[in-house]
Amino acid sequence: MLNGKEQHPVTHDSSHVSTSFLQQNLRYLRKRLEMSQEQLAEKVGLNRGNIASYENASAEPKICNLLRLCKFFGISILDITEQDLSEETTLEKAIQKTHSNSFNNELETIMTFMKRSDEIQGVFEGIHKCHEFKIKNIETLPQDMKFLLQHFEQLYDAAQTLLRQHQSLLEFIKGK
Repeated sequence: MLNGKEQHPVTHDSSHVSTSFLQQNLRYLRKRLEMSQEQLAEKVGLNRGNIASYENASAEPKICNLLRLCKFFGISILDITEQDLSEETTLEKAIQKTHSNSFNNELETIMTFMKRSDEIQGVFEGIHKCHEFKIKNIETLPQDMKFLLQHFEQLYDAAQTLLRQHQSLLEFIKGK
């Protein structure tokens, strides 16, 4: 006890120490693209002071700003903070990994849209079959029902056309 205050021994636990490569990676990646801090800031929607403070480690970026920077450089948050990207092979692997993950996510999203499109096609066909069944069982149709029937068929045709175009677009994107 010193001056009436209890003293606790200071311990250093090396398991909690982590080295962040963020500041050096930001500087390296920016210079690799031959950009000024001002130019980078403009590209990612920040100001030059933000970039300067991240590069000299006087501030850490908010997660949303870090995500913007990572997206711009095509690098994951883990790679930009935990890898020394100034080693060219490490940088190439980080970019390749990020693009591969991005491609897999995009493909998964496209496949989900395609599955949903097939389900919608089934719903449309079911509604149309039900409509046809009900119409066959009606002896005589009043004039206003004939008018509605005609518009239903036009709406069904338009929906089918849109769905086919949607499916074609998904196939096109999937092929890229």
